[in-house]
Amino acid sequence: MDDKIITLATLTYEKSHLVKSLLENEGIDCFLEHINLIQGAISSGVQINIKEVDFEQAMMVFDAIREADYDVKRKEIKLDKNIKILCPVDFSEYSKKAVDFAFDWVSRLKGEITLFNSYFSPVNSGLPFSDSYVYDVNLEDLSSDLRDESETKIKEIEKELKHKVKEDELKGVKIHSVVKRGVAEDEILGYSQFYEPSVIVMGTRGVDKKKVDLIGSVTAEIFELAKRPVLAIPESFNYTGIDNIKNIGYLSTFSDVDFLALEKLSQIVNPLDVNIICCHITSEETYNKDNVKLDGLMEHFRKHKINKNLQFELIKNEDFLVGVESFVQSYGIDILSFTAYKRNLITRLLNASVAKKMLFHSTTPLLVFHA
Repeated sequence: MDDKIITLATLTYEKSHLVKSLLENEGIDCFLEHINLIQGAISSGVQINIKEVDFEQAMMVFDAIREADYDVKRKEIKLDKNIKILCPVDFSEYSKKAVDFAFDWVSRLKGEITLFNSYFSPVNSGLPFSDSYVYDVNLEDLSSDLRDESETKIKEIEKELKHKVKEDELKGVKIHSVVKRGVAEDEILGYSQFYEPSVIVMGTRGVDKKKVDLIGSVTAEIFELAKRPVLAIPESFNYTGIDNIKNIGYLSTFSDVDFLALEKLSQIVNPLDVNIICCHITSEETYNKDNVKLDGLMEHFRKHKINKNLQFELIKNEDFLVGVESFVQSYGIDILSFTAYKRNLITRLLNASVAKKMLFHSTTPLLVFHA
């Protein structure tokens, strides 16, 4: 177990050296991979590899670096009166679908969208060169071209959305765009801590797709590691407008986090004409006990008058994922939401979470909250 090597993160050239130095200062052995494949690393970055046994300590160092990058302090999530949506894009067709969804959503709730794109540049920013490292002046031009291309494309989308705002006379709707240099998942997670959006809206592809695109390949990581709610819009989802989103499902585990998640969900969809259906997947053995718990959950929300369009259901199935599919089909669920729990180290490394399994195989948009 102690000798097993895992990848902690994939970062830009300069960030990988910074993290390596800080890890070694904490007595954590690590090494960099793809460091000399500058041209080949344009799309993949430099990997920081560590021993599995050091993962937890290394993550503490890595999280501290991420927070320092954006001058962020951890705080309780508080939803603003107006919604703020962070919408990462890679200019693919399905990420544009996520933009359309985000724009329609913010148009109803009033608030702002920040379009976000990250590009990976292999350029080393002023680090000392070793004898084995040959600097290619063409890389500077390449980095500049990549940034110019990203900024041009994202400004085109921003311009289109601003035109819609003006044309439809949408008051209280603001559109912004941000371009960052770095590895996508790292930059999205870091910026989300700085920006503190009400929700992150992203497009995603199915697991059977052969082509690897930026957003489709990182949504699973954002799903699991973000501290803000994340809405993933599948490529195969037939989006026909926000008015056709009628039923939002929430998968309950009968834990304390359900109360907070359902309150957040009610807030961010409040102006929309939707029903929220809270469901628990139960078994034959626990059905009676779960029925009592469901009554308690119902009473809490009725007492506090959280949402008049909130209903509660039990689905009996011994297979959780089959039960979820039955729930989605039986109740015409347009968006499925749930809370993802922070898994322990070994579980996270060795097993795909239920959230990831659902993400890759679902044709229904998934909205995940984080415990």
